[in-house]
Amino acid sequence: MSTKTQEVTRDHHRADWPLPDNYMLELGRISTLYSSLESTVNLCISKLAGYRPAIDERCAIMLAHANFKQRVDILSTLCEQAVEIYPNLQDYEKALKLINRAQKGRNKFMHSGLYFDEETGKIRLSAMSARGSLKIKSEEVHVSQLIDVSAIIHEAICALYATVMEKELKPKWER
Repeated sequence: MSTKTQEVTRDHHRADWPLPDNYMLELGRISTLYSSLESTVNLCISKLAGYRPAIDERCAIMLAHANFKQRVDILSTLCEQAVEIYPNLQDYEKALKLINRAQKGRNKFMHSGLYFDEETGKIRLSAMSARGSLKIKSEEVHVSQLIDVSAIIHEAICALYATVMEKELKPKWER
């Protein structure tokens, strides 16, 4: 254990730091689920591209440095090209919409600053954009918003898996 880790563990009360634990839990859930979504997208690309086994080194090499948006575009095009051959892909656009919602929700919370506002006792998000003009926003964040994002990511994984792999995968709360 590093000296810094020992200091933080020994000298600081870590509960509710840097945000309340329930927020930290949900941020961790978003991060973990999103990693699973990325892996599922890669698996589906490999399958639709015809690689056997499904996780093929050649496909992994091609996808390793592609960003998530590029991978979703590849997936979309593969589905569009194969939909006439594989009827299970008929609803691929629904899965893609969920993936896009999941990405938007994840990015909102992972690419913005969440902080505890000591004056109000609330959790706030601050975000800035400079596309065309400078936009700065700050808003209160409720843990339920993070839970909603986790649910959307999980639903996207289930929908994509069911569509491409032809095996129903219900969300955890429906199992």
